[in-house]
Amino acid sequence: MAEEETVDPVRAVEMRLRARLAVVERTAWFGFVQAMRARPEETQAFIEAERARCQEGFGSGAWARDLTAAERTLLGAEVDAGLAQLVEDARAEIGEAP
Repeated sequence: MAEEETVDPVRAVEMRLRARLAVVERTAWFGFVQAMRARPEETQAFIEAERARCQEGFGSGAWARDLTAAERTLLGAEVDAGLAQLVEDARAEIGEAP
C-alpha cells in the first residue's frame, strides 16, 4: 500500500480527536445562532459577561493553574478573541448589522 494511502496510527488518533472537536463546534454553533435569532440582546450580554469572567479567571491565575502566566495570557487572549468573533460571525449569519 502506498504511503499516502495509509495513516500513521498517532495521526489517526489526532484526526479522530479533530473530527470530534469539529462535531462539537458545529453543534454549539447551531445552538448559538438559534439563541442569537431568538434573543440577540440577552445572548450578546451573556457572551460579554463570559468574556469578563474569562479575563478574570485567566488573568488572576484562578483558572488553568497548570499553565505559566504567559501561557494563561495567551490562552485568555485566544478565548476572548474567539468569543468576540463568535458574536460577529453569528450576527453576520443572521443578517444583523454589527
